[in-house]
Amino acid sequence: MTRPISVGATVRDAYAFLGAHFSGIIGVIWLPTVLISIAQFFTFHRFYNDMVNVLASDNTTPMAPALLMLLGYVVAKLLLSALMCVGVVQLALGGRPASALIYIAFGPSEGRLFRAFCGFVGLLFMGAIMVLIFANIAMTTGARSHGVEEGVSALMMLALVAGTVLLAARLLALAPAIAVGETAPVLRRAWALSAGNFWRLVGVLLALFLPLFLFSILLELGLAQKGAAPTGATPALQVIAAMMHARQILPLTCGLSFFFSPLVIGLYCGASVSAWRAVKDEPAVDIAV
Repeated sequence: MTRPISVGATVRDAYAFLGAHFSGIIGVIWLPTVLISIAQFFTFHRFYNDMVNVLASDNTTPMAPALLMLLGYVVAKLLLSALMCVGVVQLALGGRPASALIYIAFGPSEGRLFRAFCGFVGLLFMGAIMVLIFANIAMTTGARSHGVEEGVSALMMLALVAGTVLLAARLLALAPAIAVGETAPVLRRAWALSAGNFWRLVGVLLALFLPLFLFSILLELGLAQKGAAPTGATPALQVIAAMMHARQILPLTCGLSFFFSPLVIGLYCGASVSAWRAVKDEPAVDIAV
């Protein structure tokens, strides 16, 4: 039986680690974050351009290269995210100096965490496919009215968000610390260790990232209002207007993603180390030192 973790103590440890090692976290992640931001800009700029052309011409053929580029971006981001998380966890465990200026490495720990991230994304993808199938069945068997479609879409988004949070609590919350501190398969070990602390880990994730998520949603809603399509526009024109506006604010979006990266990575890895030590019943070590 695993030892129960404390939500308050884990959140406190995460913020204490972020505050004490903020400059060290930036030193570990700045180069991978720059690479991710550059790839994000060019990938989504291409995607939005091709999407506008597809909607305007009703021809989906030009989307193939953009989708391949998007897939490559996702793989690259997962790989660089694994590198960043391993480096920050090593910083939390005292295995890396806080004065590093550049960090790029790929070893067994990075490989295990990268495979865990890929497995998590694969599970999310399969779950999303199932949700889409059930949503399509619900819309085809029921009346095709605007209200029904909106209700099904809202339920679909709620199911995707809830499923992501629940899977993250079981599989991702402990993954960085396990990848660095153990040699077992990360997802299998995370599933076993989180069994008795599922709702506590959900509470930790919500306490750490819900404020950032709500802030980003409010910011995106404010930006979306400035790029809203004219009243009475057809659905196709509304989507085209949304894509063109997203392309226009893409530099700002990439900049915000770059700005929030130290906060997200620092809190995530700090909480992972704190919770992992708790469930392992190891002696408490101040990760903020």
